[in-house]
Amino acid sequence: MVDARIVCVRNRNNRKDWLALICTDMNLDEEDIIRIYGKRWDIEIFFKTCKSILLLRKEYHGLSYDGLTAHVALAFK
Repeated sequence: MVDARIVCVRNRNNRKDWLALICTDMNLDEEDIIRIYGKRWDIEIFFKTCKSILLLRKEYHGLSYDGLTAHVALAFK
């Protein structure tokens, strides 16, 4: 079994909507968990944008790290 903390956050625009965040780092307080989640969410949005707009998911099918890095660099230019 793993210790975890659940933090519930309400949507500021619609108080009926809420989100449950689960964290296994018991040293973090609720504010830190929410702040870190916010940063991670920005990263997820960035990856989704890259996959959909730049077609990174469909264009490149190689498994090489160097090849993938080159493809992403070219797509961003």
